[in-house]
Amino acid sequence: MADSHRPWLREGTVVGERRYQRLLLVGLAAILMLSLVPVVGTHLLGIAERPLSGSDHIGALCLIALHELLSPAHQLLHILVAVGFVWALFEMALKALCTRRVLTGMPVRYLDAYESLLGERAGLAPNQVHVVAELPMPAFTAGWLFPRVYIAEALLASDVALSGDELVAVLAHEAAHVRRRDPLRFLLLRVLARALFWVPALRAVAEDIADEAEIIADDTASHVTDPFTVASALVKLGAWKSPDSQMAVVGFLRPDLLERRVRRLVGEDFRPHGRLSGRSVMVAAFALAVSMLSGIVDVHDLPRMPDHATSHQHCEHDGMFAARHLFCRWGVSGPILPNGSGDCPHAHS
Repeated sequence: MADSHRPWLREGTVVGERRYQRLLLVGLAAILMLSLVPVVGTHLLGIAERPLSGSDHIGALCLIALHELLSPAHQLLHILVAVGFVWALFEMALKALCTRRVLTGMPVRYLDAYESLLGERAGLAPNQVHVVAELPMPAFTAGWLFPRVYIAEALLASDVALSGDELVAVLAHEAAHVRRRDPLRFLLLRVLARALFWVPALRAVAEDIADEAEIIADDTASHVTDPFTVASALVKLGAWKSPDSQMAVVGFLRPDLLERRVRRLVGEDFRPHGRLSGRSVMVAAFALAVSMLSGIVDVHDLPRMPDHATSHQHCEHDGMFAARHLFCRWGVSGPILPNGSGDCPHAHS
């Protein structure tokens, strides 16, 4: 159905974007749960009775053999998460230093009286906007706790200067990032994406969520001016040859997203296309399946575990590879969840 708050959008665009944005949030939640819960779940359950203690089989499946097979994977998972978070925090610190170094090396001024009026129309206080000479990007928002808008002086007075309404549209777009604290939100997303690098689909989902934040900011700016003015500003700034930035910023212009932003603003029906590929989904599914299964099995006590009094002696496979006993109850009658080792054909062998 059409969106009464965004009448310039076609019904198909509205429906497609809502469905797409819901899928991104569900996908992000699922990846985080399936990748992080196995790491911390065992330690949280360690203070209480483990739920699988007392049952060493599920049907024919031997939990002890499965535990022994997946234990190395579970230990590796802890190492990967720890290394990933250290790497992510180090990378974010480097970007923050790079951002500070670049900005402190450029002449910066506040808006003048006329420009301040345009900033107020966009919803920004004069001290929230910094005009920077020789800025390589047209406009961006930076600052995790107290975000500020940085805009190239060339957009105010040069042969590529924007009109007053177009400048308001750019500032209103950045004002939406400031109000939503998008620099901080993107920081958290990208730290998680880099920390869980062994699930490459998470990085694609994080970048797609960042794209949707640009779309939301465009819609906010369209209410301040109008969608055609926002589209006009985008087309003009599309000629900028912005370098690949290593700064921790939320930029106004992303060339790979330009076509979608302009076409939807002028009323064309345009469906979003994510970065997820079939290969990345398959890799993520396999990694998350191993991760989750290793976490589930890890809440089961091995026999004679000294830290758990409920542990019991069962299914001793000394000197035999665990995979040979992964399904050791074939043909043994009894309940699906037998209690202990009474019906295990290999107990005390």
